[in-house]
Amino acid sequence: MKRNENILNLADIMKNNDIKGLGAQQGKLAFEILSSIIDRHPKYNTFYIALDDAFFDASFAREGIVKLAKHYRMSKGICLININNEDLLDNILSPVLKLNQPIAYYVDEVLHHVFHDKIGAPSKTNKPIFQFILSKGSTTANDVSKEFDVKLNNASTKLKTLFEEGYLLRNEEKSETGGIEFTYYAIS
Repeated sequence: MKRNENILNLADIMKNNDIKGLGAQQGKLAFEILSSIIDRHPKYNTFYIALDDAFFDASFAREGIVKLAKHYRMSKGICLININNEDLLDNILSPVLKLNQPIAYYVDEVLHHVFHDKIGAPSKTNKPIFQFILSKGSTTANDVSKEFDVKLNNASTKLKTLFEEGYLLRNEEKSETGGIEFTYYAIS
């Protein structure tokens, strides 16, 4: 759920901290500032980085944005919004490939992921499950098992893989049988 506290305007942060968006050192500074803001708002699972009027090179993107997503992988989601420049996606692609960290983003309210071929996208066998979660909003291993007619442990393994790869987040809940059940949802 987008609220003012979990939308971080990168151009404003850069302007207020005299960051020009060039090079790894400035990216590291942006990482520190962004992670500090995220850590002050633990109630949010997803943070949206608004790219309106921001511009940066690939090394800045690697250190400031993609490493941020990798740092919070499996605990918080990082999603890019308000991308009005195709060059920014190009500058994010290289770090996504290098760090093997997917990045979700919106263009005109449509969710996408930065990817190139198979890197940055779920595997061929996990992609239908990922698409299922995107369409449904959230799911459990039991739901996936029934939907795809696979054994429960296979469904659980596939969801755990998507979670560990950085495509999903999850909440832990008590199951009806008294054990632990995870509800998985996409970073969106």
